[in-house]
Amino acid sequence: MNMNLKEIQQPVEHLLKETDILLKERVKSNIPIINKINKIAPISKGKKIRSTLLFLLAGMNRSLSSYPHLPEIAASIEMFHLSSLIHDDIVDNSDLRRGEQTLHSNLGSNLSVLWGDFLFINAFIALNNIGKKIIMDITLEAARLMVEGQIVEMNNAFNFKIKRDTYYDIINRKTSSLFAAVTQIAAAVSGESTAVQKKFYQFGMDFGAIFQISDDMLDIFSENSGKDRFSDLKEGKITLPFILLLKESEKDITKYYSQGDQEKLLTLFKECKIKELSVEEISGYYNSGLDFLKDFPDSIYKKSLLHLMDFIKYRDY
Repeated sequence: MNMNLKEIQQPVEHLLKETDILLKERVKSNIPIINKINKIAPISKGKKIRSTLLFLLAGMNRSLSSYPHLPEIAASIEMFHLSSLIHDDIVDNSDLRRGEQTLHSNLGSNLSVLWGDFLFINAFIALNNIGKKIIMDITLEAARLMVEGQIVEMNNAFNFKIKRDTYYDIINRKTSSLFAAVTQIAAAVSGESTAVQKKFYQFGMDFGAIFQISDDMLDIFSENSGKDRFSDLKEGKITLPFILLLKESEKDITKYYSQGDQEKLLTLFKECKIKELSVEEISGYYNSGLDFLKDFPDSIYKKSLLHLMDFIKYRDY
């Protein structure tokens, strides 16, 4: 039976609450506009998938009690992640994210850019204050890769001939790299060797691929994603389901793109079984993740992490 996210997070709920408290403290200010922005887009909002992943892996690897700074790391990761989403929405000119107005559609791009910068800088100040260089190095490398991924994605906007390898290069850099940073940190704080950290890192890359391909499917097939269907396409993002459709369909489907005929396009996706083909792609990464987890002893953390993998694979929002 699939668990909902709250049930999955139950073993680390106390750490997620600590993370929320830290997030709220970090944006307190005597500058009124900063407090106004935080009321419009509360920093502690969100699923906290990355924090959950960090805590569950640390618990599974027996470092939850031995390393006291995990909530501080999680709060920094959440701030950094949110800053990247704010900048993405500006670059993509997105009006909605998960059914709600984006910050830049509410307050304009100028203030939104500065708020994203504010979160980014505060995230790395807090990481630096922990005093563990490897955590800073891992996260900075993820930041570099994420910016590169955004550049490659922008350079391929509306490129209907995009290669599958280019798509994976984009999501590996833009999405999976931060998940991989989180999983490597979970190993690094336990004092694991470089070889073991690489295995944790690869698990994060697999996790990120599952997350992003699933997200790309939501854009097309979900009734509950909180955004308009085919919004990725409107922003020029040719994701894996589109790449598979272009390969499988014998029809000239580009005319549907330009005409914005959503019903005909959705019918083509269903006729060509693109959802099923996308799930097949996810399964390879999912099975690789299971292989990584099988060597760990059973625990409440491992059980929740297995359910978290199911959640991101099969989610509808």
